[in-house]
Amino acid sequence: GAAAAAASCSATAWLAERTAAVSASGRSAGMQQQCHGRGARATAVSAAFTTDGSPAAPAAPEAPFKLAPELLFPSAASGSQGVTFHEDGTASFRVWAPHAAQVKLQLAEGRREVELAREGDHWAARVVAGVLSHGAAYQVLIQCHDGRSLARRDPYAHQTDYDSAWCFVDDPSKFSWGPHTLRPFDEAIIYEMHVGSYTPEGTFAAAAEKLDHIAALGFTMVQVMPLTEHSDAWGYNPRQLMSVHGAYGPPDGLRAFVDAAHARGLGVVVDVVLHHGAVDGNELWEYDGWGPDVNGGIYHEGGPDTTWGRSFGFWKREVRDMILEASSMWLRDFKCDGLRFDSANDLPADMVQELTYRLREAFPGRLLSAEVTPENPMSVQQLGFDSVWVHSGYFDIIQQHRALGRGHHGGGDWAEGWNLPRLRTVMVLHFGFEKPTHCIKYLLGSHDQVGCRNGGAWYKDYEMVGGRHRYAVDQFGGGRTDPHATASARLWHAANIAAAGIPMMFMATEWAQGGWWDTDEHRRPQWDQAADEIGLRMAAAVGDANKLRHAHAALRLGWANILHEDRPNGVVAFERVLDGEPRIVCVINAGRRSWQEGNYGCWVGGGDFQQVYSSQDVAYGGWDGAKTNDAGITKSYDGKLWLNLPGQCTLIFAQVYEA
Repeated sequence: GAAAAAASCSATAWLAERTAAVSASGRSAGMQQQCHGRGARATAVSAAFTTDGSPAAPAAPEAPFKLAPELLFPSAASGSQGVTFHEDGTASFRVWAPHAAQVKLQLAEGRREVELAREGDHWAARVVAGVLSHGAAYQVLIQCHDGRSLARRDPYAHQTDYDSAWCFVDDPSKFSWGPHTLRPFDEAIIYEMHVGSYTPEGTFAAAAEKLDHIAALGFTMVQVMPLTEHSDAWGYNPRQLMSVHGAYGPPDGLRAFVDAAHARGLGVVVDVVLHHGAVDGNELWEYDGWGPDVNGGIYHEGGPDTTWGRSFGFWKREVRDMILEASSMWLRDFKCDGLRFDSANDLPADMVQELTYRLREAFPGRLLSAEVTPENPMSVQQLGFDSVWVHSGYFDIIQQHRALGRGHHGGGDWAEGWNLPRLRTVMVLHFGFEKPTHCIKYLLGSHDQVGCRNGGAWYKDYEMVGGRHRYAVDQFGGGRTDPHATASARLWHAANIAAAGIPMMFMATEWAQGGWWDTDEHRRPQWDQAADEIGLRMAAAVGDANKLRHAHAALRLGWANILHEDRPNGVVAFERVLDGEPRIVCVINAGRRSWQEGNYGCWVGGGDFQQVYSSQDVAYGGWDGAKTNDAGITKSYDGKLWLNLPGQCTLIFAQVYEA
């Protein structure tokens, strides 16, 4: 509560005063001090410029720190890294710096410092009550054997000043949480969000104001893209692994966001990037001053270079402990409901096994999902993840739409027609996975497929889907004003909801946004489109489809079997079957041919059914006057349902039984 809020405000005010010179330069907060070169640091005051580009007047030199041994408490420090709070009000601080000659903890209040005692490769001290209280500013001063003095951050800090080594104490116990009950994995319908671009403000507080929109559409989980302090636009280049990105808000701002989500029945999953450090402004590079042959120092020694930056030295126990804490903190201190491990195949398998085991032991019921490319069931069966992102379904669908003239029936550019064996694997479980919750499917795209940092340009690795990253309505046709494109987006979302797997949607897809996503004002979610006719109809289609999963357990837990394939016309039907629950049949007509006289025969093996969803409902923007099967019970004859089947449409039926 109130004490936590007051401390956060105090830290924020201190930070604003500290960085006033940099803010006056006119550079955006997101671009401040993105210095090139690992571990480089700009001095905030000396690097500042006035709005006309001329150097700012130098600030008065700050007073030197005064040694304050009276702050030391005569008891052993905790063995945990970073700041640890004790029941008597005292606090411990510990840091790993094996090559340091001396280490001090410096405090902004009163410009005081205390010497830390060496304990093997670590340095630690315990201080009296009130010194390291919630919101207090502190930094680490490392003195090297060659005479250098290095201002460093606490690698375990939750809040930091982007442009300096100053950190702020975060005491999670100060926040008052509301009640929350974890949901079973099968109830997950994921909404992927980038906090920094979701609203014009780009903050946790502003994003929290939009949670009612997400909950009203039937989503049950918000997956936020990386939240740690980063030097890129999307969050995948972490400067350190535990500090909340300050532009989004303080740690208590994140807690308030999570608490607000929980109050609306939404879980929160955090995307964590653990396999490398940022190239620009990496706060862990040569941390204690040691780093021969540009090996990166104690945190990166022995780690290979990756496409994004240098890997961490995963062979070290201290690094593995940091990785575990960088995962645990979201679940413990921020009460998040799960983690998504970015590019998990770039992490050592034995470390992943240890990580998932320890997380599951400490935080049962949290969803541990992973990006593994290509998707591999061994990630679940051997590495311990609960779910794996499945990329291939998206590409299989988009590739066929383009090859077939964006969905024309009758074969299009492929004389043999639709490649239904590929669509078959999209709807049922991929080989090797054992239950629906093992797969996360996003047939309309995730940030990887929708987002573009290259101005919408062509990409070689996306050549099979036209070479461009785009929202679904642009991939399926001419954008949100093209009725064929929006019809395809609706039909594939409904198919995603009915398919075996946990469904996911990327932000702004629900109102049929077009183009590509990026963080600038023109490419972020355009909320005005959510309120126009196209956006409202698409959102209605999404919301009603999502609610089917809540109403029908077979869509969440049932086994999936293909029932019917019509390759020339692009029609496929499958069932979801769960003991004790009504059988659900989903009929997908991906082509444009329409049957309006009850003359399309679809094999279902018998039974009577009631239509519960049509993606071509006129309320969703469907064809005005198109017939479906909503006038009562549809009976089967000789194992087939004889249907009115509109073009570019997904129909969903629930079997009805005699009393």
